[in-house]
Amino acid sequence: MKKTKNNNPIQQDLIIKFFKKNPNRAIKHPEVVDWVVETYKKRTGNVFRDPDRAIRKLAQSGFLIKIAKGIYKYDPKKAHIKELPDFTPVQREA
Repeated sequence: MKKTKNNNPIQQDLIIKFFKKNPNRAIKHPEVVDWVVETYKKRTGNVFRDPDRAIRKLAQSGFLIKIAKGIYKYDPKKAHIKELPDFTPVQREA
């Protein structure tokens, strides 16, 4: 998994693991957050900062489907993570 700034791959992996264990099920946000925060604390001894953002990011990337406000679903047949290309030098200058 590619590591970018403000992106902890361990945290993202936990969220992905949770949804892969619960495919094709609409899951309310608090259920995901509670499990991920508790599991991350057990594994690392640290606090998982802003799990909400990590979940939203996975939905924006195409891995999760946002059903309604605070409700997400993982569909293995539709899930994918979009890789956006970098800007070209010409685009950066504009």
